[in-house]
This record gives sequence, structure tokens and C-alpha cells, in this order.
Amino acid sequence: ADERVIYVGETHTALEDHLLQLEVLKAMRAQGGSLALGVEWFQWPFQEHLDDYMAGRITEGEMLERTGYFDRWRFDYRLYRPLVEFAREQGIPVIALNAPVELTQAISRADIEAIGGELHEQLPDGYDFSDTDYRRRLESFYGQHPESGGSFEGFLQVQLTWDETMAQNVADYLKANPDARMLVLAGSGHVEYRSGIPQRVTRRTGIRGTSILIPKYTVTDSRVADYLLHADPVELPEAGVFGAFLDTGEEGVFISGFTETSSGKQAGMQEQDRILAIDGTSVNSYADLKIAMIDKQPGDAIDIELARDVQGRSERLSLHVELGSRGRPASAHAR
Repeated sequence: ADERVIYVGETHTALEDHLLQLEVLKAMRAQGGSLALGVEWFQWPFQEHLDDYMAGRITEGEMLERTGYFDRWRFDYRLYRPLVEFAREQGIPVIALNAPVELTQAISRADIEAIGGELHEQLPDGYDFSDTDYRRRLESFYGQHPESGGSFEGFLQVQLTWDETMAQNVADYLKANPDARMLVLAGSGHVEYRSGIPQRVTRRTGIRGTSILIPKYTVTDSRVADYLLHADPVELPEAGVFGAFLDTGEEGVFISGFTETSSGKQAGMQEQDRILAIDGTSVNSYADLKIAMIDKQPGDAIDIELARDVQGRSERLSLHVELGSRGRPASAHAR
């Protein structure tokens, strides 16, 4: 309760980590006072779209589309949605911490010193390369992933760009809101040993903060975090799918192909069909489709509206589809 900033690390695909994050967020809200949620999953140039969603000015699908979530982060949004929704319900601002991918891609191809123009303006306000233990851990990780390509120095610069950018955004918020606390959620590699974000926030603010992790390996060094929680893995429920490959463009979402067990194809979907709506919810973008399907499970049925080009004319049709899973088909009916 006395800490201004709490860090909870995550393995991005581990549901148990996100359940812990949600419990910490709820507990910090119950303690009262001004609170913000800082997250790695959104990149800071898109903060205005997060603000618009939190204020109710745009829909969830519009927020995800405008922040580029499915292109820039890509992990199953079901892992993060409860956190965003709790923050929205409670009036807790969500702060986008991460660096834009255009910047980190440019650094991976060249060098920090070679970054110019608009991208140079997006660099963090400073870098600290002095943590030799952090460098050794990153070298070990890099050596285990030779398929990543590029040089280690480029990899290190990208990692530090993420760390320093997120730390700067945390520090800026805490300085601008001296009575506020912040819960910071980021990959465990950005939290462990305080090497990533925490010590770089301390460098900018003097605030130490507290770190919490669910380790995925045997811990032999107590410095890895202030608190360690041991938790059994929790599986994310299997998603319901209709088994289609999709293309997106300015005109909407189109079907480009099917899986071998596609219930959508069984129901009568065809390549080049444009998806117009699912269960009455309009689909104008890939984000719209993901939100329309987010709570669907194998065995659920959906009504899907399609537009199809028939001899130069666009025809609208409706299909009733029972969803399968990624590993099994489902029965399907056309209407």
C-alpha cells in the first residue's frame, strides 16, 4: 500500500499471470486513491485511441483497430480484456508504455546513432548500458535463439529501447501525477532483477517500486523479484472457429481460403466472400471480427452475413454455422 509503483511480470501466453495481474489491480483499486494501469501491450503513439475508448467515445473494436493491437501485439486479446474492462469500469486510465514497432525495427536494422528524422524524435530520453549482469542474461537468451538473426548488439539496443521507453512513460506519468500510483504490466524479462523497467524508472524518479512474478523456472537467486508466487498453469478456454483464412482491406474482411475441417466451408462460405456481420454485429475490420468472436466457444452457433459477387452483382446471404475448434470440425447448416 505504500508503494507508488508495482510491477507484475508476465509470460504473455500464461493465463495464470494475467489472473494475478487482475487480482493486484483490484486490490490496488480497493486501497483507494488515484491509480493508473501502465501496459506493454499498447504502443505510446496510440494513447489517444485508448483514451477515447476509456471515455466511451469509440467502440472496443475501433480501439483495437486504431491501436493496431492485432498487428503490433497479436497475443490473444482474451488474456488482456478483463484487465482493460476492469480499468474502464473503474475509471482507471490505461497508459500505453511501449515503443512503436517502426522504431524498434529501424534500430534492429541499423543502430541507435543512425536513427534520424521523425523516428529520432521517438527515441527515449536516455539509455543506460551499465548493467553487465543484464547484458549477460540477454546474451544467454540470444544464444538460445539463433534463428532470430542480426547481431547481439542490435538485439540489445532494441531490448533497451523497449525498457527505456516504458520506464520513461512510467516516470513521466508519476511526475505529472504526484498523488497517483501505477500498476505496470510487462513481460517478465522487463521486470526480473529490476534490470529492465524498474531500475530505469528509479534512475528517472528515485522511486524503487515493488516487483511480483510467477516464475516459470526454478529460482535460485532471491534477487529475481521482491515477491514470487507459485501457481499452477491455467489454460485459456479453446476458441470457437469457423475455419477460414482471412484477408483485410479498405473494403472489409474477405475469406481467402479454408482449413481442412472448416465448418464455414461446410455451411456454404466461399473464397472472396466478404464478411458483413456476425450475430448482428457489423464487421468492418479484422478487429471487429475478433471482438464479435471473442466469447465464442466450440459448439456455439453463429449467424454470419456475407456479401458475394455473383456475375458482377453483389448478393447478400446468411449462413448459420456451428463452430468447431482448431483441431476438430463441427456440423454446419446453410440457410
